[in-house]
Amino acid sequence: MRSITIAIIAALAAASVAMAGSSHLITKNSIGRGKLGKNRAAYKVAYGKHKPVENLEGGLTRLKYQHGAIEVYFKTGTNKGRYIVATKKAYKTTKGVRPCAKGSAVKKAYPSAVKVKLAGKEFAYRLGRKLWFDIESGRIAAIALGVGKQTAWIASNSPACHS
Repeated sequence: MRSITIAIIAALAAASVAMAGSSHLITKNSIGRGKLGKNRAAYKVAYGKHKPVENLEGGLTRLKYQHGAIEVYFKTGTNKGRYIVATKKAYKTTKGVRPCAKGSAVKKAYPSAVKVKLAGKEFAYRLGRKLWFDIESGRIAAIALGVGKQTAWIASNSPACHS
């Protein structure tokens, strides 16, 4: 009986460690526990309490979570997340690519990533349809989820490389 109890406790501990590790995982469909298209309540569950709502030009509303390390954008008047931006080092892909890393880490880990020119010398890498890596001064400034080139522009306007 005692060995069964110990085994159950060990299994629960392992599951909680796995869940904690995945809470900062970036995939082609999610950043941490947040996915595109969810409502504000779902982002509160995923990231915690947000700072005050910011209404931006271009018809966007931004909510900042985790002291600005995560930003979720909504089209003003709607309740579905259109873009999610991560700038904190703790967030990383399954291949270890994270904000603040060298920009070359993206192509090394993901040779199929497409380089997308923005303005001047600015560029981003796109992986699949929705995952974007904003590159500034040779570093990954932010990693964003969203459809379309506007995702890269939004990421480039986020605070770079939040510690």
